[in-house]
Amino acid sequence: MDYIGTEFNKLAFFLQAELLYNPKQEVAKKNMSGYKIKVIFMGTPLFAVPSLESLISDAEIEVLTVVTQEDKKVGRKQILMPSPVKETALKHGIPVLQPPSLKNNKEALELIKKLKPDFLVVVAYGQILPREMLSVPRYACVNLHGSLLPRYRGASPIEEAILNGDKETGLSFIKMEERMDSGDILLLHRVRIEPEDTSVTLRAKMSVIGGSLLPYLLKDYRDGNIFPIKQNHAKATFCRKIKKEDGLIDMKVLTAEQILNRIRAYTPWPSCFITVNGKKLKILEAYADESASKTAKSKPGETIFIDKDTVAFVTASGLLIPKKVQLEGKNPMSAHDFLLGNGNFFKKIDASARQMKNSACP
Repeated sequence: MDYIGTEFNKLAFFLQAELLYNPKQEVAKKNMSGYKIKVIFMGTPLFAVPSLESLISDAEIEVLTVVTQEDKKVGRKQILMPSPVKETALKHGIPVLQPPSLKNNKEALELIKKLKPDFLVVVAYGQILPREMLSVPRYACVNLHGSLLPRYRGASPIEEAILNGDKETGLSFIKMEERMDSGDILLLHRVRIEPEDTSVTLRAKMSVIGGSLLPYLLKDYRDGNIFPIKQNHAKATFCRKIKKEDGLIDMKVLTAEQILNRIRAYTPWPSCFITVNGKKLKILEAYADESASKTAKSKPGETIFIDKDTVAFVTASGLLIPKKVQLEGKNPMSAHDFLLGNGNFFKKIDASARQMKNSACP
C-alpha cells in the first residue's frame, strides 16, 4: 500500500473524529494574520510520513526542522540508509537533525529552543523526550499514538490490538508529559479493524488518517478550541517491544484463532513460524477449521492430512490450515505448491518447539 500517495478527504476524517470540544463553543474565526504555526516535527518510520507530508502541504503551517533517528545499515550488504522521515524532509528542503540521543543533549536542546516552535509534534520518533524539552514549545508537545488510550500504552499498540482479536482500535493525540503515553487526550479517532487487516494494512490506514487530522488539531489548539481531558490511569494497559522469538508458535498451547491473530499481527516481522525437522517454516497465510470431527483422533501439536493436497496443524482448539508458507532460505509459495515438492515434510514436527511467551497486554 502506498502510504503517501493514497488520497483521502481530510475534512471527512476530521468530521468523523471524536473531538474533545466544548459543545457550546463558537466556531473560531479563521486566522487572517498571515502568521504560520511553527512546528518542529520528530519522527522516524514510514508511519510518520503522512503526518509530516500533511503539515508541509498546509499553507498555515511551517515545518522549521525535522528531528529523526540516525541513518541505519540495512540488508545483507549493510548499506547505510536514511529514515523515511529524513527522506521526506530532504525532498522538501527541510533541515534535518539526527542526534544520537536527546538525553543530556544540551546542544540539541538549545538549538530547538532557538527555533522558538509553537508545537513539537512527535510521531513514532523512537526516543523519549527529556523533561526540559517538553516545555520548549509555545503551546504543547503533541504526540500521535496508535491506540485508544489509556489502552495499549507502549511500543506495539497496533500489533496488540490484532493479537487480542479487537474489532476496533484508534488514534490518540495527546499532550506529552514525562510518563510514557500518559498525557492528556486532545483528540480520539476510532478505526475499525477489518477481519483481513494485518499490522501492515492497519498501520497504513491509521498513518494516513492520523496525518489528515493533525493540521486541524494544531489549528484548533492554537485557537483555544481543544479542551484536554485527563486519562483514566487506572484503566491503562501496556505493550512491550516485539522480539524475534515472539513469532514461534506452539500448537499445543494456542488455539487456531489465536494463531491466526498472531499471523496477522506478526507478518512481515517477526513472522510466525514453527520448527519442522530442524528447519524453520514461516506460516504467512492460513485459515482455521473448528470441526471437532477432524481432530478427534489427533493431539495438539500433530499434523494431519485432510486430503492429499491439504495439510493441517492440530492446535489447542481447532485446525490451522496453512495457505502460504516459506521455508528458510526459500521463496514464499502456496501450501499446495509446497506439498507437491515436499510431500513427506510434515510427518514429524520438531519436538524442540518451545512454548511461546504470551505477549498480549493485560
